[in-house]
Amino acid sequence: MMAEAKHFDEFDPIFGEAIVDSDQGMAPASFNALANRSFLFYAHTIDSYRLEIVASDFLSHTFERVLTVSEFDDLRDEVGIGGSWNDFVHYFAASLSEGNVQLILGGVDDLHSESDAKHAKLIAHKSKGLPRISLSLGKLVNLSAKGVTVNIPLALFKALKSKQNDIVKGQEQLSRMEEMLSSERERNRNLQKQLDAFSFSSKRKASKISEKSPNIPENLENNDLVVSKAEQSSANASCMEKQSQRDAQHIKGSQRAVPAYRRSKVRGVSLRGNEDDDGS
Repeated sequence: MMAEAKHFDEFDPIFGEAIVDSDQGMAPASFNALANRSFLFYAHTIDSYRLEIVASDFLSHTFERVLTVSEFDDLRDEVGIGGSWNDFVHYFAASLSEGNVQLILGGVDDLHSESDAKHAKLIAHKSKGLPRISLSLGKLVNLSAKGVTVNIPLALFKALKSKQNDIVKGQEQLSRMEEMLSSERERNRNLQKQLDAFSFSSKRKASKISEKSPNIPENLENNDLVVSKAEQSSANASCMEKQSQRDAQHIKGSQRAVPAYRRSKVRGVSLRGNEDDDGS
């Protein structure tokens, strides 16, 4: 089984404003001086294996923490989020971008400067009831602080520009989809018109046929009757003619003289007949 790849290549820059609070080690007067300031935080990748989190008021307080892959993996164990490496990366990003983020200020750099915080802690949790992420941040001074604070506005500008480009692309895509939808609607309307015209034509043809069709069965029935009667009459006439021929042949046969050889011979002489002949 291949080992899980661990990197920050899919981590997008995150910007936000942190809610300022103080720990018990900071004097109330010092906190009151800092509480009215706005602190922005910025999380981004330095490279594929390092993640930087910065919080600054862009005046005198800038805090930073760089997490390597190994340190980020340890943070996952501390938070107690299971799942894969990418699952925790997504949870970390969601906690910073969607949840409540607090910046806890503490300590004093200089006894004569009560308004300076020595360190800070960034706390983020995605929603109530879910594990929270806690990161200790170290304070940057002089050129290091200036270099980081200069990068934040530039990175913010690039992020906004990228979002703007995404919006423009989205609008262009939406416009193309609307054109395609309009074209498809027009095509459907034309098809519907053709279908309606064909349906109307079919109904007219069916109506004309139905108007002529009632007389046809009756005529056909009458014709069949006439033909049937004619055939019956013809058959009867043929039978009668044959019967007449047979009767005629029988009559003719009965009227014929019987041939001499078939006549019966008369034996003896009729005395009465001879006497009559003599007397006459």
